[in-house]
Amino acid sequence: MRGSISLDGIWKFGLDPKDEGEWLDWQAAGIPNSRDVEVPHIWQRDGKNLVNYNGAAWYEKRFHFPKKRGRIFLCFGAVDYHARVWLNGQYAGEHEGGFTPFEFEMTDLLVQDSENILTVRVYDPEDNAEIPIGKQGSWYTRVSGIWQSVHLERRSDIYIETVQVTPDLENSQIKIAFRLNGELGSGAEVQFAVRSHLSAGQPDAVQMMNITENHSETIMPLPNFILWDTENPHLYDLEVTCRDDVKTMTFGMRKVSFEKGRVMLNNKPVYIRGALDQAFYPDTVYAAPSDEYIQNEIRLAKQMGFNMLRKHIKVEIPRYLYWADRMGMLIWAEPPNYVKFTPQATKRFQNELTAMIHRDFNHPSIVIWSIYNEEWGLEWDLANDPLKQKHVEEMYDYVKALDSTRLICDNSGWTHVKTDINDHHRYFVCPDQLEAWQKDLDEFVIGKPDKNFVDGYQSNGEPIIVSEFGVWGLPSVEKLKDYYGEEPWWFVNQGEESHQEDYKKPTTGQANFTRYQLKDSFKDFEDLAAASQKRMFRAVKSVIEEMRKRPEIAGYVVTEFSDIEWETNGWLDYLRNPKEGFERLIDFNGPLAVMADKVTNNVWSGERVTMDLIICNDNLKSFHGVVEWSIPGLKLSGILPVHSAGEAFIRVEEAVSFQVPEVEQSGFYELKLALKVVGQTVAINTEELTITPKLDKKKEEIAVYSLPERFQSELTLNGYQIKNNLDTDVKVVTNRLDEEVLRFVHKGGDVIFLAEDGDRIEEKGQFTFRELPKGESWPRASSFNFVNEKFFPGIPLNPEMGWEVDRLIPDFVVPVSDYKKASGRRTIHMFGSPGLALSSKIISGYFQGWVGQMGVSMMVQRYGKGTITLTTWKLNENYGKHPIATQVFDHLSRVDAKQLFDSGACHCPEFVEH
Repeated sequence: MRGSISLDGIWKFGLDPKDEGEWLDWQAAGIPNSRDVEVPHIWQRDGKNLVNYNGAAWYEKRFHFPKKRGRIFLCFGAVDYHARVWLNGQYAGEHEGGFTPFEFEMTDLLVQDSENILTVRVYDPEDNAEIPIGKQGSWYTRVSGIWQSVHLERRSDIYIETVQVTPDLENSQIKIAFRLNGELGSGAEVQFAVRSHLSAGQPDAVQMMNITENHSETIMPLPNFILWDTENPHLYDLEVTCRDDVKTMTFGMRKVSFEKGRVMLNNKPVYIRGALDQAFYPDTVYAAPSDEYIQNEIRLAKQMGFNMLRKHIKVEIPRYLYWADRMGMLIWAEPPNYVKFTPQATKRFQNELTAMIHRDFNHPSIVIWSIYNEEWGLEWDLANDPLKQKHVEEMYDYVKALDSTRLICDNSGWTHVKTDINDHHRYFVCPDQLEAWQKDLDEFVIGKPDKNFVDGYQSNGEPIIVSEFGVWGLPSVEKLKDYYGEEPWWFVNQGEESHQEDYKKPTTGQANFTRYQLKDSFKDFEDLAAASQKRMFRAVKSVIEEMRKRPEIAGYVVTEFSDIEWETNGWLDYLRNPKEGFERLIDFNGPLAVMADKVTNNVWSGERVTMDLIICNDNLKSFHGVVEWSIPGLKLSGILPVHSAGEAFIRVEEAVSFQVPEVEQSGFYELKLALKVVGQTVAINTEELTITPKLDKKKEEIAVYSLPERFQSELTLNGYQIKNNLDTDVKVVTNRLDEEVLRFVHKGGDVIFLAEDGDRIEEKGQFTFRELPKGESWPRASSFNFVNEKFFPGIPLNPEMGWEVDRLIPDFVVPVSDYKKASGRRTIHMFGSPGLALSSKIISGYFQGWVGQMGVSMMVQRYGKGTITLTTWKLNENYGKHPIATQVFDHLSRVDAKQLFDSGACHCPEFVEH
């Protein structure tokens, strides 16, 4: 009996900025000054003049409907935000909520075998603080309009309204809860038939029942069922028939629980390797363009090693969830947040969350429901507000009553009250913050699980998941411009005021590239973007491996699957192009991973190196194999037998051990690891190394001023002849700029200023410093440390500073851009010195995001007749011990700093030494 007619396609559309349409009876008279648009439709897509339009807009569709029996329903997938509907000028109904479906019966309003006029007024308020919005309009482009499909559906007088299927694996059965719409009279017979998804064969099971009430439940045996899981996502179709109405629902036989700190799928532990997916798109903004597009995204996610996508503060479209079911991708679902905590806002939020759960209950891919994210909507004071704590606890209980078959996260990433997931959002970047990250994991995330709960509540052994972390990698601007044919509209940041810092604005990137001398370190902005992506790969590899080395952690969710407009921490760019290193992501993000631990990345010839090996075996497979390790070019290799009886985690201590051979010059090397089973390579990985020969001890004179005795001893051991007086013929190294040193420079002396202590230095001349965040920091995760490696010929350095300078990356920079400093009760606006880019030669520096928040970590500046070479690299504490620190300082001591200005160039591969 059911039949459907799509109303997608061309509609009339017009704006109503004065909100006068109903006053003027547009629902009957038509929309003045309308134009054609294609529904589904987001009006922000229609040009830059509509990107920031809020308020009322009208849609009109003319259609014919054939004359047939039955009840007719008008069905909307989603309209953002408030919809009021008329058919042939007659009011049909209204709906509030921008993410979930709604419908109106049109049987008595429809004119059959004639033209019908459907009119919809959409209202998206400018003040959206009390409506569920997610990140649209707050971080990224806003979404307004009829943004999902519309159709008419013919149904029987009695039709099946809803069906919920709850698998019961232990008893080989399913529980079916269903609701009928219509007058049953003396009762009705309902038939249930289960068969494998899309199968045309005989049903696996059939059952009949007689009912007298519209809402009922039944238990249906399903013997010999096939489990749904990520490797074999087997689906079933439940066909429900009542009289002449048939409704088919797809489901999977799977169970979700947690046990001993692990997420359990079908009573087996599953290690979560997830990506945050906010599901914004370069053309369609908020809905995936096609089924093929969705399938390709899920394939890419699997190629990168992911088994879960966390759909972040957005109700995902049903087709995406369907393909996640079909292709075996776990989903962590999360409703859109509101901002202002009021009774009306929480009611709207609960309505949207309820509608999401009802709509998506049968999707086996969904294994976790979130309620809140980071206290968004709770005004960021959950720890101090008993009213909000009570609300969160009640919401947990409410959702658990709606759906007891899934795990529930009460407040993702931040303070918990009552939850099935003890998750954390922790943004660190490596190698810059490696020790801080290790300490955070050991002493907080793992070491103090109760610390992540509000006072009076505690952890009950819930799985520990780091559900947000990540590092930025700038995209190719040329690819974006080629795709759009022009500069994308979102290059002008579409977020609200709190997202207007310079580093979140793509328009600043190319301007600052030239302004801040980055052209000396990179060929062009495209070269910088590629280096940024390499830095992202190198950093996130370590961040993930540190979590996987700790079996107490049950999984992670990286931020994020793809770039979104200005936010570029995606593993794919906004166009879904893979970034640098894509093909190697599965090495450390796959279900089977081999990793080195306790690695020393920079070593001297003659040193003894010993490392542990760790194997993460997420699929719990048994195997007998070997790990082969080698360092190509050095004739170093070894073989280590390994076996697994299904353990998830294997550590072999001191598995790799060798004496570093002599090399002719300092250079990059790579430790390669390969896990082989029955001769087949099943996992590979690499570690970056530099090897440096024992350095020439013959050095020239150098003057030392106010330096620790250890540093002076190292200089002597490395062949320097130390002078203790200021002599303009000898370069001076110091950790302070007092009046005596500045007079010396002013007369023509050259000074190396070891300024790694930044503002803690009591006498630092005209320089001021910015201390970079030491602990967890989302802005620092967007950062990029760069160096003009051409300034240091013969020293193994990458323009994107990484493992070759581990332990040397600065804590302080000299600020070029203005920046903000958090301090107690308010944020302090701090000033930078943009003029440094004109008066100095920048050798290395720091920036965030789109080349904003710029700072300098090494530069040469003229002062009177002399020069000051300032560096905040950690050379003082590492000289003589760290091979790269030693070579960098030795090079600075030899360079003729004045010549840099005489030649007018800083990049100078033909730099001049004394």
